[in-house]
Parts: sequence; structure tokens; C-alpha cells
Amino acid sequence: MFRATFAVLAAVGAALAGCGRPTRPNLLLVTVDTLRADRVGAYGYAAARTPAMDRLAREGVRCADAVAAAPITLPSHSTLLTGLWPPAHGVRDNGAYALGEEAVTLAERLHGAGWRTQAVVSAVVLGRRYNLDQGFEGYDDDLWAEDEPKLFMIRDRPGPRTAERAVAWLGKGRAAAPRRPFFLWVHLFDPHQPYAAPMAERLRSPSPYDAEVAVADRAVGRIVETLRGWELLDDTLVVLTADHGESLGEHGEKTHAVFVYDATVRVPLLLRWPRGLPAGRVYAGPVRGVDLVPTVLAALGVAGGDSTQGRDLLPALAGAAPPPDLPQYSESLLSEVGFGMAPLFAVRAGGFKWIRAPRPELYDLGRDPRELRNLFPSAGGDLRRRARGLDRTLSALLAESARRGVAAPRSPLDRETLENLRALGYLAPAGARRGLAGMDPKDGMALYAKLEEARHLAQRDHWAEAEARLREVLAATPANVAARNVLALARLRQGDAAGARAEYLRSLADDPGQARVHVLLGALALAEGDLDAAERQWRRALQIAPGFVEAMAHLGMAAALRGDEPAAERWYRRALAADPAAPQVHRRLADLRYERGEWAPALAGYERTLAAQPDDFAATVQAGNSARRAGDRAGARRYLLRARRLRPDSWIPAYNLACLAATGGESERALELLAESARKGLRRPDLLAEDGDLAALRPLPAFRRLQDRVAARAAAPELQ
Repeated sequence: MFRATFAVLAAVGAALAGCGRPTRPNLLLVTVDTLRADRVGAYGYAAARTPAMDRLAREGVRCADAVAAAPITLPSHSTLLTGLWPPAHGVRDNGAYALGEEAVTLAERLHGAGWRTQAVVSAVVLGRRYNLDQGFEGYDDDLWAEDEPKLFMIRDRPGPRTAERAVAWLGKGRAAAPRRPFFLWVHLFDPHQPYAAPMAERLRSPSPYDAEVAVADRAVGRIVETLRGWELLDDTLVVLTADHGESLGEHGEKTHAVFVYDATVRVPLLLRWPRGLPAGRVYAGPVRGVDLVPTVLAALGVAGGDSTQGRDLLPALAGAAPPPDLPQYSESLLSEVGFGMAPLFAVRAGGFKWIRAPRPELYDLGRDPRELRNLFPSAGGDLRRRARGLDRTLSALLAESARRGVAAPRSPLDRETLENLRALGYLAPAGARRGLAGMDPKDGMALYAKLEEARHLAQRDHWAEAEARLREVLAATPANVAARNVLALARLRQGDAAGARAEYLRSLADDPGQARVHVLLGALALAEGDLDAAERQWRRALQIAPGFVEAMAHLGMAAALRGDEPAAERWYRRALAADPAAPQVHRRLADLRYERGEWAPALAGYERTLAAQPDDFAATVQAGNSARRAGDRAGARRYLLRARRLRPDSWIPAYNLACLAATGGESERALELLAESARKGLRRPDLLAEDGDLAALRPLPAFRRLQDRVAARAAAPELQ
């Protein structure tokens, strides 16, 4: 009956094609990072502020028992987009892996069948360098224009801005190709820590986490209601889910990524598609991340679902077939790959969960949904047999995944994915892993939490307190280089550069393969005027991580300091090949062109920088100077006035505006601006004496008096 119904719906869809609607259903996939199912109103949380998600549940199917493949972003999304378990697609952690080219993604299948495909992601952990862009015509992961991340955090984009970019793409497609179906994947990062929702949201929410969920919900509503307003929503299969949840302190874990309890692996899953799914239905059967691809492909009438490890659940979701009994697998290798502790593997079936660990765990989820009582230590008889059966199921799933295995290349770590990912709790150097070798994560969590506490103290500039916590961690695990590196930063921030260097060198003795540490040692050497030593450190960093953009940029700067402009340009171009959007590299290359007198190319480079970092003061000033020398006096004035707004206390914008006025014949205005510059700290009589832009002012008595005042203040700065 269901297949016949689907055929009728397909015929209806074809009839609608003449009305300017898509010939086949669209697909909107929204993944909300770090969203617990039990913090959504539709899942029974009365304090939730999730009207958009709740409406999707009322108008579609709510899956009550959906489980993520891993409590960490990249492996879980790789499963959602391929229909393969992590042991099969090979992506086991953030930052250190990329999806292999052999893996076939949902986007590849739909693009090959004629769908327009676009992704808009909100955090660097899903950047295109991890190969999830396979099959997408467009992959919007340019986050350089977003705010500079907090210490130890990663760059991300707030949900409302991501939603606007998604809506803009939908609008362009609606105008250009209204009858071609689309697949749009939108990733929202908001509920991820640090929880930094606007104050208005925090005041209206029971917790900072709930405030972040509310922000994400608004972004969902912006996209869904746009489609509704365009009368495209009913032609679109909408799927909303999460990559994982958040512990919020349960089991001693503040956030996520180590444990595989339901707090971090049970996720919401909502599907809205009135042409094939009933409204308001609650589906109680087990659902896994691997089931998404075959189910979606079946709904859209595209082949390929049978090549995944998942099950087409469309008939069961529609109520045309009973729910299949499916084992739900989850894993966390972060404890092993990231910290050297034992890995965790879990399987849920028949109302029980089995966790394979050094101290195994068995939970009766019906009686103990929060997994507070481990039944295995005292299990006998039926419970012991159940545990053995679940472990056999787990072994069979792992063996079947190994047979399907896709090679996942190790991903080169760059400036966005090294120290920051470690600080988020996603990646630790080899020394730290050796320090915790084989430990059950239940035992290692206390040290992990203490390290996190030290990072949070550092974020608030409480460096002495952070140092005390770090020394406690190192007393227990001396080879923990993650703690050692934060200790080095703490020493540096307290004015002890020699102490910082000593800690970094100890860190390298435990784990020589830390490219980021070599970059930091290079920066310390440069601050002491030893360019040779700095360059050696940066070259070593690049040997370890050939794609390390920051090391390339520093080597370009070193070449420029030596006066070797061709070598500097080669380094900068190599850096941009690795990261075409890197704003600081564009700025340094623009500086090089400015020094050569190549004004138009220099201006273009500064504009590329400002497109990503509009508050870059130096780039704004230099864009103004480049525009003036390129003959665009109006553009020069705009940039220099903008620089004055950015730094109203600086003498530099007023000085450059004076040069602009002087070269334009506005002597009186130029003198006023020079006086302003002097009031704000100009102490460079040499500039006034030698700058060719001021030649027309030098015969004027007022200029000579200004020169005398500047010279006097430069000679006696203590008077100011």
C-alpha cells in the first residue's frame, strides 16, 4: 500500500512541475551541534524555547529513540552523510582525520541524480579540509569574518548568520532554477560550549545551554518559515537532527566527547514531509545515524541506500510497516586517540545498553534511563547472558564495518585545528596519551576535568590559579603535554618568557611532533631579536605539518625582514594555496606589494583582509593609503575615517588624513589634522621633516611651530 501511495505522490509531483515547482522533492537537512533530545519542547522539556522544532514535530514525525554514532562532531556527521558507521568510514575523531574519497556521500548521490547541492557549516571542525564537501556544488565554510575566538576556542558562526546565508542561497536558486530540486545541509553550532547567547536570551532561559538552544531554534525557524512563505515547504523533505548531545555534568563530564551515555548520544530526529509522512506521529522504534541516508534516498526516489549500513525506515516512519528491531551503536575513540585512555564502544538493544570498557557497563534503560546503576559487576544468570549477547552483537557490527572499511586519510593540522582543538577537549598530543595509557575513561575523567578547569581559569586571565591546577595535573601525569603547553602560556602571560620556553622545550621532549609548539618557540625567539632561531623553529613546524598556514606566513615574514621579497611572496602564495581566505596572509602580501609601489594590487589585498576582518586597523589604514596612491581619493578618505572610528585614540589615522589633505591642496585642513595627530601622540619629528606628502606645508609658519612642539614632546615624553 505504501509503495502505491508513493507512486501516486510522485505523479502529483510531476503534475505540479508546470507550476514552477521542483519536479522532485527538495531536501533540507539541519544538524544542530550538541543538542540533547531532552532539551527540546517536543521531547517533553516544558522550559524549552524551541517553537520552530516543536512545530516541525507537530507537522511531521518525531523519532523518540534516535542515537548518534559518536559524541563528537566530525565522526557523527560523517555517518549522517554516508550511512556508514565510524569503523567503516574511518573518521574516528575531530581534526585528525578526513573522509576518504572512496566514501560516497548523500550529496554525491543527489548531485548525480540532478539535485542542486549546498552546505552551510558553522564551525571549523566541519571545514572542507575534512572532505565532507564531496558532492556539494557549494560548501560555505568561510568563517574568517566571524569574531576572533576566545582563548582555546575555535572560530564559529552564530546560527542566525548561518541561517541568513542559507536563505540567500535558497533565494538565488529559486530565481535561477525553480524547477530543479535542491539539497541544502545547514549546520548550526550554537548549543556548543562556550555558551555565549545574547543576554536577552539568557535572561529568558533556565540555563546558558538552553539559551543557546533557543538561538539555534530561531535559525531553524528562519529557514523553514522562508520556505513556507515561498510555498516550497510542502515540496521539501525537512530533516532535523543533532550530531550528539551534551553531558551538562552528568557522570562527571561537563560537555561531551569522552563518554557514550545517553546524555551525549541520544539526539532529536524530526522529519517533515506531508507528501509521504503523517503529521504528529511519534515513532518509538530505534533509529541510528546510519539510517538517515537510505531513508532519505528512498523518499526522494534515488538509488544507493542498499549500499549503506543503515535501513530504509520510510515505511515504518509512515506507519505502513512495523518498526524494525535495530541495534544502536555508539563509540568514542577520543578517549584513546585524544588522551590515551581506553576507547569506549556501546550498543543499545532490547532496552539495555552495553558499554565495552576496561570496567564493562550494563544498563537497563527502562528502569534506569540516566544510566546511574551499572548492573554488570553483580550480574548473574539472565543479565550475564544478556551482556554476552550484546557484546557479540557489538563484535559482529565491528567486524562487518571492518569488511566495508574506507581508508580515511590523516588530516594535516593547520592553525585552526591544532592547539584550539586540543583545548576544546578533542585532541591531545602523544605525550599526554602515553601518560594515561589504557586508563578507563571513568578513572581519567577527574584529570581531564581539572585540565578543563585550568583552561577556563586562563580564559578569565586567572593565570596563577590556572598554573596551580596545571601543576596538579602534571604531578599525576608528568608526560601530559596538553597541560604542559597551557602551563607554558601561563608562565608567558605572567611575564616569564624564559619559564615559558623551558616548559615548551619539556613538552617537545615528551612529544617532538608538535608543530604548534615550534611556532610558539619561534615567536619567542623573534621577540628576543633572534631571527635565525625563529626561522629554524618555523621550518621545523612545517616539516611536521606541511599544511600549517601559520608557519608558512611566519616564514614569509622572515624573508621580508631579510629583504628577500621574492622568497616572501613565494611563502605567502604557498600559504594562500593552503587556505585561500587567510586574512593575515592577504595582509602581509599586500604589505609587500605596497612596499613595491604596486598600489592597486596592494589595495585588493587589503580589501580581501577587511572582507574577513573588518576591524583590522592596520589593514584599514593601509587600504586608505593604497587607495590614495592609486588615485582614489574618495576611497582613501572613507578608509581613513573608518580607521579613525576603529581607533579614535590613535594618531595614525589623523596623520594619514593630513597627508591626503596636503596632497589635495587643502593646507589649512591638513594643519588641523596634524594638530589632532600631535594631540593623540604623534612623536615623530622625522616624519614631519621628511614625508614628501607634506612638502607643500613646510614653508608655512604654522607647520614649523607644529614641528617644534612635536620635537619638544618627543624629547621630553615624561611631560605628557
